[in-house]
Amino acid sequence: MLHFPSKNTAAHRPDPLDINRLHQLLGHHVWAFSNCRVDAPGLPVAEVDWLFYNSLRGTFVLSEWKRYPAAVLQVMDEGKPWTLASGMTVPNPVEQVGRQLQAVRRVLRQHVCREFFPSVDQHSLNLYPSVYSPQIDTATRQERLRYGAVHGTLEQMALLVERRAVTAPLLVSGASARLELAGTLAELFRCSIGAAVRRKLDPPPVVRPDPAVRMATIHRELAALHLELASLIDAPPVAVPAPPAPPASIAAATHVPAPLATRTSDAQPQPLAGVAKSSPPTVTTKAARASVAGHLKGHVTRLVPTSGPTSEQLRDAFLAALQDKQLKRSGVHVGLFGSFVGQHLTGEAKLADLAPGGLSKWCHAQAEAAGICIVRDPIDPSVVRTVSSLNPQKEAV
Repeated sequence: MLHFPSKNTAAHRPDPLDINRLHQLLGHHVWAFSNCRVDAPGLPVAEVDWLFYNSLRGTFVLSEWKRYPAAVLQVMDEGKPWTLASGMTVPNPVEQVGRQLQAVRRVLRQHVCREFFPSVDQHSLNLYPSVYSPQIDTATRQERLRYGAVHGTLEQMALLVERRAVTAPLLVSGASARLELAGTLAELFRCSIGAAVRRKLDPPPVVRPDPAVRMATIHRELAALHLELASLIDAPPVAVPAPPAPPASIAAATHVPAPLATRTSDAQPQPLAGVAKSSPPTVTTKAARASVAGHLKGHVTRLVPTSGPTSEQLRDAFLAALQDKQLKRSGVHVGLFGSFVGQHLTGEAKLADLAPGGLSKWCHAQAEAAGICIVRDPIDPSVVRTVSSLNPQKEAV
C-alpha cells in the first residue's frame, strides 16, 4: 500500500497498528489517502477517513471508520440510527459516508476526469462507500444495505478494496502519468507524498554499464581465475595428519596377536638391484607460475598497442609467445593470453574484432600460416605447445 497521509497537523491520525496492518494486506497498487479534506463547490466541506484507489482495477472506495464504547447490536440502512449493545443509539455512519461520496465524486468530475480519464463518462463514476468498525462482530444484526458495505475487520475491508470492479475503470498508463495523478489527488484531498512513495510510483531507470568497460572487467576476472586455477593444479597434495594414538591401556586391551605369517613378513620390501629409486615429482613454485604469466603478458604489452591494434600485431604477440623458450615447457594458455589482451585493450578495440571466429581457432590458423605446428595439451586443451614438425604423428614414429 502507498500511504498519503494528511497535511493537516491538527487532523485525527489513524492508529499506527492499523496502518501497518493495511500495509500487510494491500499491495503497492493501492493508494490510500487518509484524513482527507474535500472542498467541493456547493457542498459542505467533507472529512474522509480513508479514500482508497486501486490503480490496477481503476476503482475508488471510501471508508468511514467508527469506534464505539460498546458492541454494535444492529446495523441499519440510511434513515435509521444504529443501536449498541448498551441500548444507546448512534448516528448512522452509512448516511455520513454517503454525503462524503457526493463531495468526492464532484471533485473528481471537475478536476480529475477530464485530464486523466477523458474516455470515461463523467456521470458513470462508480465510487463505493463502506464503513469499518471493530465493534461489529458475528452477533451484530445487519439490515441489507441498498448501496455500500459494512465491515468489522480490516481483512474484510482490504478484500473489498482489492476485488472491487466496475464496468468503466479509471486507469492511467505509464509511470509519469501515475505520478502526476497521485500528485493531483494528494493536492485535492490535502495529503502529502513521501519520497519513498514517489520512488515506487516512478522508479529510476536501470543504469546499464558501458559494454566496453564491462568486457574489460570480465577479462581481468578471467585472468585472475586462470592464475588461481593454475596454482591449484600445480599445488602439492595436502598431507592428511595421522590419527592420534589411543591410550596405552586401551591399546593393550584391544591388541590381537597377528598370525605368524603376518608377523614374519613385516619387513619393508627392498628395491630391485639395478633399478634407481624414483624421485618425487617436482612441484612448480609460485615464482615459476608468476614468471610464466609475466612472460606471456610481456609479449602482449610489448607488441599489442592499447588503442587501435590490428590483427597482425595480435598475431605477432601470439607467435612470439609460442617461440619463447621460457614458455616452451609450460606451453601457451590461449585463454590466459586472451584475458591479457582484453585487459590490455582500451577504447573501442575488442578482442572479437581482432580474432574473428573465436580466439582458439584463430590462434591455430595463425600458427599454421606461419609454418609452426602446435598441439593441444592432453590434460588442458586450452594450452598449446609447438612441435618441431608439421606432422607430429610421423615425428613420433
